Amino acid sequence: MPRGLKGRISTLTGSTRSARLGFEAVVDVGIIVIAHFRNPARKYAAQLLLEALTLKKRVLIPVSAYLGAYIIMTRYLKLRRINVARALLKTLSIESPAFYEGIPKAFAEKAIASASELDISSWDGYLVELARGLGMKKIYTVDEELAKKVGDIEVENPIPRDVMSEYHQYIQKFVRV
Repeated sequence: MPRGLKGRISTLTGSTRSARLGFEAVVDVGIIVIAHFRNPARKYAAQLLLEALTLKKRVLIPVSAYLGAYIIMTRYLKLRRINVARALLKTLSIESPAFYEGIPKAFAEKAIASASELDISSWDGYLVELARGLGMKKIYTVDEELAKKVGDIEVENPIPRDVMSEYHQYIQKFVRV
């Protein structure tokens, strides 16, 4: 997260009833991952999170995605655990209505059913059902395959294609995957 973010939004309060505030989209774990370590696409992902946390964009951020981000960053990208924890915890310390806490049982059930029906991961099924259940029409993700499988929800990568290409090259070259 960019420096000074916490100060800019310290007046916001984190409510789990954030869906009532008219959120239009939900963010996927990949955006959170990219926003929390140095890489060519970081500024785009961090900007989206900043706009979500400050409510400049009505984007919901599932708190549970931070658990997935930790796994991806430490296990698959092989980043140092202490650095990953520090970065993720810094963002999680911010109070914002954009954070969506908890996974209702009904969403989990629908997520698993959607995952099976659409041939997607259970996490993607959760995002789809969260969006549907809260009346949102968009998912921000770097998972371009999801767009091919979900017809009623717009799937958008907020990172330009050329920058994503540069990001993938960076990962292959600099991260010990």
